[in-house]
Amino acid sequence: MMADSVEAASRTLKAYTRESISDLVENIVSRQAEEEQFTEADLSFADMTVIKEIFKNRLTNIYHSRIEYPE
Repeated sequence: MMADSVEAASRTLKAYTRESISDLVENIVSRQAEEEQFTEADLSFADMTVIKEIFKNRLTNIYHSRIEYPE
């Protein structure tokens, strides 16, 4: 559920910076927590922190900018 939301929302970003990706992940997971979507999940706050960091790293790797090579 978290991964689907984060991945889908990441496609709407105008700029793929570490900051924009981090903000996106934090906002989505926070909103899901506020909506009590994790009440039946066996997740601790530490687990959620690790999960968010993994999402941020993966999205940063997916959307990294390419180096322009001279012609």
